[in-house]
Amino acid sequence: MKVLENRVQLSDIIKHRRKDLQKEKELKPINILKDEIESSKNESKDANINSISFKKALDQGDDVAVIYEYKPASPSMGDISNIKIEDAIKAFEQSGASAISILTEERYFKGSLENLRSAHNLTNIPIIRKDFIVNEYQIYQAKNAGAGAVLLMNGIYPDLENGISICNELEIYPLVECRNRDDITRALNAGAKILGINNRNLKNFEVDLKTTEKLARYVPPEILLVSESGVRSKDDALQLSKYGVDALLIGTSIMGSDGYNGMLKTATNIINAVKGERIVRI
Repeated sequence: MKVLENRVQLSDIIKHRRKDLQKEKELKPINILKDEIESSKNESKDANINSISFKKALDQGDDVAVIYEYKPASPSMGDISNIKIEDAIKAFEQSGASAISILTEERYFKGSLENLRSAHNLTNIPIIRKDFIVNEYQIYQAKNAGAGAVLLMNGIYPDLENGISICNELEIYPLVECRNRDDITRALNAGAKILGINNRNLKNFEVDLKTTEKLARYVPPEILLVSESGVRSKDDALQLSKYGVDALLIGTSIMGSDGYNGMLKTATNIINAVKGERIVRI
């Protein structure tokens, strides 16, 4: 796994994401997307099976929930894994993952909406679309592809309150990502019920698990808290558990494991390590 020396800037990712999104909207206007969502409600398979259970899936009683992520590549690491999504989903299921994150950004993370659709058809475990969501169109895309949740990032999604409202209408859950105390305040005021704290600095891509420790105290106990990025081992998972998180989102360390067996072993060890380790924030 090669670490890239010339790292991409967040502004570059967002610029290209907007450009790619414009092409997607031209190929399938939002009215057609909405019609497809409405039509899917009449299909024999329950189109909302994942969306109904995503929030509940993160509430695992005494256990810290774990969200595993299908992440083929990243700007900071380059190519991470070429494991097929079918094998990754199987490993996530067998390890006992509470939910699954699917990266759909194509240019830098080598993800796709097709991976999201495949995951939806392969498992009943709740799925979250992880991407740089900059427009409501992408929320409708997520719903249409079978996601039960989407990641909305403070400072990236232009109107959190509106984005959360759209999610509520579509019966999918917004995981609102925060990087400082002001972000948390904005997210709570917008009506967020699930907050994520990103341990990765998006300016230089460096990781600091203490970011969760610093910010967790500002998240009310009734709000589900997800710590994102930086878990490389079960020791890291245990460290974050002590900060009062309800769930962990883990991608690179699992995807970077050696093949299917390595992925399953690593994923299972982390989940077993955080059983009974959930601490209620006061």
